[in-house]
Amino acid sequence: MSNPEVNPLLNPASLRQVIGALVFSAEAPLPVESIRKCLREMPTASDGTPAPFADVLPRDVRDALEDIAKDLDRLDVGIELREVAGGFRFQTQPGCGRWVRSLLKRDRPNRLSRSALETLAIIAYRQPIAKSEIEGIRGVTVDHIVKPLMEMHLIRIVGRSDLPGRPFLYGTTPSFLEHFGLKSLDELIELDPTLQRTKSSTLPRKARSAKAVDEADADTPPAPPPPAQASGAVDAPPPSPGAEDTAHPMP
Repeated sequence: MSNPEVNPLLNPASLRQVIGALVFSAEAPLPVESIRKCLREMPTASDGTPAPFADVLPRDVRDALEDIAKDLDRLDVGIELREVAGGFRFQTQPGCGRWVRSLLKRDRPNRLSRSALETLAIIAYRQPIAKSEIEGIRGVTVDHIVKPLMEMHLIRIVGRSDLPGRPFLYGTTPSFLEHFGLKSLDELIELDPTLQRTKSSTLPRKARSAKAVDEADADTPPAPPPPAQASGAVDAPPPSPGAEDTAHPMP
């Protein structure tokens, strides 16, 4: 008896080729739903024949992506398929970075200082978060750090707090996920659940004064840097688009 959840009209090999071409051609990590949308929106043939793969299931797309990733791993040709920032992309393997930079005539990317990494980690784990809260945790001003992180497109303004003065709230960007090779922010919770907000710190912000914020966060231990940190500093994307040191998206 056939499985009703599996589309019997699918040709796995051909589907894999199409999906591989879509991921290769995309300018950003391509989500599964975007792949399905592209397949569904293909026009029907002149004779009325439905477009191939129009009824493809999410599982079929993921199976094809998994097959592509396994094939690349087996061939070991310096290219890999990775799921980052909620989508899939082809990228060069990290060990090939310096040769790729040489080909592209790119200098080594800017590097994040330890203080910038600590600030970025606090924002990543505690977002949305006001600047006063970050300063309460680190014990120093962060104006000179927040601005460069925004210029690097690693963080962004996501709203305003209900605290007096309605300060800006900061959060990470999709570029943050891409740079550190994360599928989603959920992976941060798995890396260090102790850095998540406590129950009291998730109360509506208008019910908390600036003093209460500082007192609540004063005893919080310093946040470790985000994943993929190197000793002392890690490569950060330059303010303008450029090649990363660890992995280079394709094309």
